Amino acid sequence: MSYQQEINDYLNRHVPLFRAMEARLERCDATGLAMRAPLAPNINDKGIAFGGSMAAIAALTGWALTFTTLREHAESAEIFITDSTLKFLRPVRGEIVTECIRPDATAIERFIERYRQRGKARWAVEVTVRAEGELAMTFNGDYGVFKSEQSRSFAID
Repeated sequence: MSYQQEINDYLNRHVPLFRAMEARLERCDATGLAMRAPLAPNINDKGIAFGGSMAAIAALTGWALTFTTLREHAESAEIFITDSTLKFLRPVRGEIVTECIRPDATAIERFIERYRQRGKARWAVEVTVRAEGELAMTFNGDYGVFKSEQSRSFAID
């Protein structure tokens, strides 16, 4: 099973908001990740994408990047968000599409090495949302990871 399918299955089972938003991880490759959610279940009273939905899917995109990065290095951990900053730049009148570019190899290795040495680590992830080709929102999230007795094994339940 691909990371993409594994993450979609996990989030649909364990994160009711992901399911309610009808979100899905669309792309998970060497360059990064992308998630999508249709406008209809995420619309606000102005007829545009609800900012809370945009924030939620951006946070989940960062979570998915962190999960995938750990998996690619044969690690598992509890993942949580410690801080985030959002900037809304323009309305989204259609499908919500998030994109997250993978950090460079040095940042990834530093994150993994810190986790292996200390059993915990943090890193920053940037996610963007575009509307009609223009930047609509930026999300900067700090994610923490730690080893615990409940850390999931490589196979997500």
